Amino acid sequence: MSSFFSGISVLTVILVLGALSPSASASEIIELQLRWHAQFQFAGYYAALEKGFYKDAGLDVIITEGQPDKKPVAQVLGRVAHYGVGNSEVLLTRLQGAPLVALAAVLQHSPSVLIAKKSSKIATPHDLIGKKVMIMGEQVDADFVAMFHNENIDYTQIDLTPSSYQIQDLVDDKVDVFNSYLSNEPFYLHERGIEHTVINPSLYSVDFYSDILFTTEQELKGNPERVKAFRQASMKGWRYALKHQDEIIELLMSKYHVDKSRAHLKYEATILQQLILPNVVDLGHMNPWRWQHMANTFIDAGMVDNAKKLAGFDYLALQQNHQEKWTQVGKLTALISVIAVVMLIILSGAYQRTKKEIRLRKRAEEELKQLAYTDALTGLANRHQFYTLASQALKNAARNKSLIAFCYIDVNDFKVFNDNYGHYFGDQALKLLANTLVEQTRNSDIVARLGGDEFVLILQDISSRNEAEAWVAKIKQKIEQPVAVEAEMIQISVSIGLGLYPEDGQSIDKLLRVSDNEMYAEKKR
Repeated sequence: MSSFFSGISVLTVILVLGALSPSASASEIIELQLRWHAQFQFAGYYAALEKGFYKDAGLDVIITEGQPDKKPVAQVLGRVAHYGVGNSEVLLTRLQGAPLVALAAVLQHSPSVLIAKKSSKIATPHDLIGKKVMIMGEQVDADFVAMFHNENIDYTQIDLTPSSYQIQDLVDDKVDVFNSYLSNEPFYLHERGIEHTVINPSLYSVDFYSDILFTTEQELKGNPERVKAFRQASMKGWRYALKHQDEIIELLMSKYHVDKSRAHLKYEATILQQLILPNVVDLGHMNPWRWQHMANTFIDAGMVDNAKKLAGFDYLALQQNHQEKWTQVGKLTALISVIAVVMLIILSGAYQRTKKEIRLRKRAEEELKQLAYTDALTGLANRHQFYTLASQALKNAARNKSLIAFCYIDVNDFKVFNDNYGHYFGDQALKLLANTLVEQTRNSDIVARLGGDEFVLILQDISSRNEAEAWVAKIKQKIEQPVAVEAEMIQISVSIGLGLYPEDGQSIDKLLRVSDNEMYAEKKR
């Protein structure tokens, strides 16, 4: 009984000291520093503010838009802001010794990509050598630097220049490549009829979290309940924003004067939902394995020496460890006052719940890995998986001294087709094309979608160029047959370029360039 009252006394002292602490004052204004201007990328935080979720949690919050001279990590470390939203630089800075703590990973996959005009023929990281490429800096755009390292590219051979934050510089050919978000710049270019190519780090084994809500160890240590309340209110805001997208879009336009059209914001919301994956994982989900993978990527790239500072970075892991400690104390106390049968029932129930949670988490991780290797529209291998399969095919061909053919396939005038029939029928046409490629090839052949209306087919173990050309002619004939889709007869035509290993090249990039050039020559003919 005396230990019970002793516990009460300690708890009372803690609560009194917390109440007297100036930093814990409910009237203090809490500042959240964003990465950039108001847009749907930050919809959850604006929803939490405008729907009163922060206020209900006893928090007086202001949201500060980002500027080139107002970067979240610097603002939070400088104590200008209490919380921030950043990308992989949050983890990188932590590994370099800064006391940052990740509270939630809103985007399970990063939308940060490089974009080039299609007319520039820039399609892979190796094509960037000697080109003028805009990025926000090696520290902020750490995923690009990691991608260069994974592809064995000396990025000093790339003309890296600070981003102007103006996509018009790419349109006006002031730069060759522009740092972009999948949810933003592609819409801008599509509206202006500018065909473009996306270089996505995730296709080169750099799959990072993005839009990470973070704070400092000082804030967590001094105000643990405020940190918990801020995170919960923010995630509640994100759940609301994703369920009421039109309402939040109207709010952003009317109150925050977002310089985007309603259609642009709707496009942004759609892309972000695909990266947040709210139906697959909990909002803000953080997996220790993913953090370790990101840290290992930085180490391999020579950006940090080790991952010692990773411990204590994941807020959810810290909370789990804290909860586990108190659970152990509870068990010891319960042994004195609760009979053994009740204890066994409690432990049995906890064990079953843990097993179920482990199964659900493993299933979610498997689904995420599947998304990383498969094209969502056609079910074919995506660009990342294609490079893995193509590399194995070349090794087998070299070992067996056999011939393989790279076939680069592009739909003719696909933009015109979309304009005439609509994007729904455009998607159906791409699915039919993919199905035809699978049906007309063998199990040993490789079929992949590189993106947009571009596909690659690898024919393995062929006897000659004539045989490959016969395959291509047969496949082209099948693809170009009219097909009925929902009572509408649709028909597409394709151009196919051929590159033969080892005659035309012995590397993936070389064979792709040869077959791509042949495809463009076929288009002209």
